[in-house]
Amino acid sequence: MPDWVITEDAARQYEVGMLKTGKEADVHLVERHLGDRVNLLAAKRYRAFEERMFRNDARYRRRVGDRRVQLAMDRGTSAGMEFRAALWVETEFTVLSRLWESGAAVPYPVQRLGNELLLEYVGTREAAAPRLVHARVEREQLPALFDQFVETLTLFLVNDVVHGDLSPYNVLLWEGRLVFIDFPQTVDPLAHPEGLRLLEHDVTTMCNWFTRKGIECNASDVLADLMGHLF
Repeated sequence: MPDWVITEDAARQYEVGMLKTGKEADVHLVERHLGDRVNLLAAKRYRAFEERMFRNDARYRRRVGDRRVQLAMDRGTSAGMEFRAALWVETEFTVLSRLWESGAAVPYPVQRLGNELLLEYVGTREAAAPRLVHARVEREQLPALFDQFVETLTLFLVNDVVHGDLSPYNVLLWEGRLVFIDFPQTVDPLAHPEGLRLLEHDVTTMCNWFTRKGIECNASDVLADLMGHLF
């Protein structure tokens, strides 16, 4: 655990404001205080499954060990949908923990409580780090950002993670560094039947963005290099 994280029960927490709304969750800025110490945290609060705009998660769905739970999920019963909603929260927290420990550029997952994840906040009190799609990127920054992109996806793969929905909308740019966010739909690249197709989607989407910015990026070559870390 990073030494900046406040964990003491005596800490007090305050709502500051909304950071963003999304298809599955809203993200709020909160402050945690203990004496002179202050944590700014991003509280990602998942909506109930029936309230989400993104509900067709069949492509990302993984099998669970409990036959009755699996049947409820497949049938889309109310209990099954509730379990699917909880599974996304659990997946994101678990994957972020594994990736952060490996040194990947992801926010530190501070805490999970019900349908809320408390995450490291990236930005300042005045403004959150911009998404890559909205960030002002200088031409001379692009080669280093491209290298970060490839290095990070390599770390994902050696940790058996495919993001599955990667785009410039869920990558932040902060102080010259890419920070990757939004991991509820991640899959194992080999164990999941859609793993390699989702990896190809992630690589192609990001390469298209770099190409539009003027960086030569052949998605097939990048994908081939990444696949070398799987076999």
